[in-house]
Amino acid sequence: MRFSSGRPRHVALEMTPLIDVVLMLVIFFMLTTTFVLSPGIEVDLPRGHTAQEPRERDAIITMTKEGAIYFQEAQVSLETLRAVLQRAHQGQPELRVVIKADTLVPHGRVVAVMDIAKYLGIDRLAVATAPPEQAH
Repeated sequence: MRFSSGRPRHVALEMTPLIDVVLMLVIFFMLTTTFVLSPGIEVDLPRGHTAQEPRERDAIITMTKEGAIYFQEAQVSLETLRAVLQRAHQGQPELRVVIKADTLVPHGRVVAVMDIAKYLGIDRLAVATAPPEQAH
């Protein structure tokens, strides 16, 4: 019995179906992956039962326990916060300011930020809280 003819057999491997499968897997993973948008600034928010997520158009002021103040994730001083908020308010008259203050930030410092916003005519203020099940 002779199984080979003596000539080497060349097997043609089709790459098109392999590429199709890989591209379909890439598309599947891109569509099913959830991207968590978490701020790079760590704060321990106080707990509250009426916690709401800030909207995209809200101005977010984050205050850390170390005393740093961030406006939209850019660090600012208390003095420059007034100018930054004023520009944001001029561009968006119905601006809502959300203050994300760590539980260890002194109350007077939070009131100072709220006072700056009120002085500029921003009436829509909110203090961010964490839901009870997500609080640290």
